Amino acid sequence: MQSKRYTSTSSIQRQLLSYILGGLALCLVLSGCQVPGIAATNSKASPAPTPTPKPAITTGMQQQGTQELQTLEQWIGSMKQYGGQTDTYQQQYNSDKQALANATTASSYKSALDTTRSHVENIKLPAIKVQQQSTQQQLQKMASDWQQSHPHFDSFNNTNYKMGFEYDNKTGIGTWIKDDVAAAKTFADYQQIVENTNMYIINFKAMAQNAGDKTPYNQVHQADLSLMKTYGKTDGRVLVVSLSEQSMRVYDKGNLIKSFLVTTGQPDKPTPPGSWWVESHQTHITFKSIAPKGDPYWYPDTPINYAMQYHSGGYFVHDSWWRAEYGPNTQFPHKDVTGDSAADVGSHGCVNMSKDDAHWVYDHVQLFTGIIIY
Repeated sequence: MQSKRYTSTSSIQRQLLSYILGGLALCLVLSGCQVPGIAATNSKASPAPTPTPKPAITTGMQQQGTQELQTLEQWIGSMKQYGGQTDTYQQQYNSDKQALANATTASSYKSALDTTRSHVENIKLPAIKVQQQSTQQQLQKMASDWQQSHPHFDSFNNTNYKMGFEYDNKTGIGTWIKDDVAAAKTFADYQQIVENTNMYIINFKAMAQNAGDKTPYNQVHQADLSLMKTYGKTDGRVLVVSLSEQSMRVYDKGNLIKSFLVTTGQPDKPTPPGSWWVESHQTHITFKSIAPKGDPYWYPDTPINYAMQYHSGGYFVHDSWWRAEYGPNTQFPHKDVTGDSAADVGSHGCVNMSKDDAHWVYDHVQLFTGIIIY
């Protein structure tokens, strides 16, 4: 009895052990089970997450950075050239250059690039203001020096005048610059003033050059040719007015075709020098004074036969039938043989011509025909 019970118990244990081992084997095969304390030798570790790549700095971005740095450097150079203080802007340039060079990602490069662009925008207005002030001072000094060395004594009223008054800052083109500066607000405003002032400087230099030219008024003058080339007016028709000679020469494709004596603006009402063009082309009109009656510059309604406006504000090339004398020094007070007191001094800024001469000019120009006055 005892031996039989013993045999039965052993058999049961062996069966249980067999079941356990079989279950473990099945778990291992299916890789879904792990007995505590027994490591699974064929289990796989979870893969590490792949890092997201950061956008790289492109060649296009680098080219933009180089361009912005060059632009900033040019503005700094311009400001320095015209006497402006550039220390702060130079520091910004150095910082921007370093930031762009040190950037390692597209994001950091873009941030540095945006900063550089803002510095370019911020320097433009101060730099153009410095340039404007410098060119204005240059013209004022040139005109002042010229006037001091080129006086004109008028024997008619025993008064000393100064040649080149059309360029000064008392009654001449310098007053236009001052008015423009007073009204200027934007970069474009100051840029236009700089362009205009450079034009006046070019014409002033031509006037000074022409003063030493003894060529008769009715022949080609080198100063005329130089100005026509500068302003790109060698391919068509152009009127060239010399203030110092009180003359007009008409060129067609660089060839002189006609010349006239004229009378331009008096010292208090000078004719504006510059490169202009015919803005209107009229005949048989009436000029009306903008000054009130009793004002020294008032005049009665005046019929005009041929009028070609070359600048807003009432500046015309036109006939002045009340005059008999034109040419050198007629812009100053004198005694015209007509006896008409209106003919005894220069115009109010217009270019006056005899009726026949104005008629010829009227017939040979059209809208946008160039007019250079120097």
